[in-house]
Amino acid sequence: MKASILFGAGWENDSVEVLWRDTGRVFCRLLLNEGQCEKHAFIPNPAAVEHPTLESVNRLAHEHELKGYLDSTWALQPLELVRDRGRTMLAVNYTGGEPLDRFVGQPMEMGQFLRLSVALSGAVGQLHGRGLIHKDIKPTNVLVDFATGRVRLTGFGIASRLPRERQAPEPPEFIAGSLPYMAPEQTGRVNRSLDSRSDLYSLGVTFYEMLTGGLPFTASDPMEWVHCHIARQPAAPSERLRNVSAALSAIVMKLLSKTAEERYQTAAGVESDLRRCLSEWESKGRIKEFTLGSHDTPDRLMIPEKLYGRDPELTTLLTAFDRMVAGGRPQLVLVSGYSGIGKSAVVNELHKPLVPPRGLFASGKFDQYKRDIPYATLAQAFQSLIRPLLSRTDEELSKWRDALREALDPNGLLMVDLVPELKHVIGEQPPVPELPPSEAQRRFQLVFRRFIGVFARPEHPLALFLDDLQWLDAATLDLLEDLLTRDDLRHLLLIGAYRDNEVSATHPLVRKLDAIRQAGAAVEDIVLTPLAQDDLRRLLVDCLHCELERAAPLAELIHEKTSGNPFFAIQFISTLAEESLLSFDYSEGRWVWDLNRIDGKGYTDNVVDTQPRARQQRRRVLRLRLACDVCGRASWQLQRRIPLRSTGL
Repeated sequence: MKASILFGAGWENDSVEVLWRDTGRVFCRLLLNEGQCEKHAFIPNPAAVEHPTLESVNRLAHEHELKGYLDSTWALQPLELVRDRGRTMLAVNYTGGEPLDRFVGQPMEMGQFLRLSVALSGAVGQLHGRGLIHKDIKPTNVLVDFATGRVRLTGFGIASRLPRERQAPEPPEFIAGSLPYMAPEQTGRVNRSLDSRSDLYSLGVTFYEMLTGGLPFTASDPMEWVHCHIARQPAAPSERLRNVSAALSAIVMKLLSKTAEERYQTAAGVESDLRRCLSEWESKGRIKEFTLGSHDTPDRLMIPEKLYGRDPELTTLLTAFDRMVAGGRPQLVLVSGYSGIGKSAVVNELHKPLVPPRGLFASGKFDQYKRDIPYATLAQAFQSLIRPLLSRTDEELSKWRDALREALDPNGLLMVDLVPELKHVIGEQPPVPELPPSEAQRRFQLVFRRFIGVFARPEHPLALFLDDLQWLDAATLDLLEDLLTRDDLRHLLLIGAYRDNEVSATHPLVRKLDAIRQAGAAVEDIVLTPLAQDDLRRLLVDCLHCELERAAPLAELIHEKTSGNPFFAIQFISTLAEESLLSFDYSEGRWVWDLNRIDGKGYTDNVVDTQPRARQQRRRVLRLRLACDVCGRASWQLQRRIPLRSTGL
């Protein structure tokens, strides 16, 4: 193929051999300057429709930036990023090999699988040892050289140098990565951060495909893929093929665990168990069952993100959600407790049950220095719903445009003033007539109910989370009462979180909640209390991979220092590791600590005592930010149509 076809004018004397294609890029052998120079390089795929060319170029640039972290023994190492004649290419150190996806599609011979899986686990371990998370491990990004037995990784365009990062619950079409191989936490729907163990899940999907010839799941659209990963259990490889041993099948299924804590914790642990399988297969022709993960204790502190001691509270929340989905009646769930007690963590567990009904989630956080700005938090919440619409196809966007125009006409400008991004969906809106204050308020509440009703529907119910209700403005308070006590709005779950120690009996929130209850609205209360010592013991067992009895004295000390506050308990454990009071002993292969040294370190008797001072520091920072607040400027457009008197100011 002529290079000019892919690179444009100016490359007429050069030729290109396309070796393979992937979504968004092509791997080529280039003969430049009439064959005088040879390069192997990735170039953006001009035929790709799933991702724009600009994104493909940015991924090549990111991969080039990581070249200092990648070694040619286990990675296809970038050499240079060439930008010339309107095109970009990433030259790499290619010495042979083919993508693994050319050899899947049918069950792989057992010996070959074991040798490749050992080598691939080792490559992933090297990657993690350099502090990288790949985030897109799949057969296309694995190069296999059968002549040498070498396995190398490629496709580092979205790799991360962060040890842990949180994926926002965006529409699955826009999540970076490959949905058939994506770990549950990478979908953004399970309230967990992604880390190196996310790569191990993708490794498990790859092993499954190598062993059985097929993926563990099949799906017809992106949201169904998400549901598969977070909720469905695949058939074990040994159930699909009789010749797959129970031990090997168990290794793969452990990698495919829904929660990171139940998977292998390190690639080295996977490699160790696979080497044992390979040794038995080569010496005996069979593999006996054995205890998995005996060499799988991580030497880096990974504090679990699952919730401890919150089962009753989660049941209350999920039951309210199920009632709303089944019956359609709006539900209000109030989550209260001290700062750091885990209110947001409990609410974020909703992301997972929202997937089957294809529900939507929006959230906003009240600010104590924005109480004079009506509806600022609602604007923040609905921005998160409007912005993804702008990235949808014209056909999908037109459906939302029609629904919003029908609901808002002729008062769409009120919602555009609240959420300016809405203008890019429904277009310019005509002015709305001026009304007396009371009528203006009723009109706004009606238009807002119709606006929110576009998102809260049987085919996609809406969960709206408003945090720090103790600082909500009076106008929003009135609007929430209107939403929950009217009959024309359904399929809405409203969750409000607040610090109960900052809300007295005379607080406007308390009076309004009493009125909402008296009006017959469905209200559930969740009061979060500190963790018990048993909860901290279980946390330490999962964190340090130790026995329950061994963790008990440390859990008791942490409980004494933190009063069972989850946030401070986690910070305390992290501080112990940073100061080497909690460390990994390589000779013993386990985590060790000295209670006497920890107790005598001079920490405050209760680290919660530091909370008021920290809060004062945050307040000073917020005062500075308030001086140039952009949201405040925008909201004055809305205030011209909603008189200040109606806001209670």
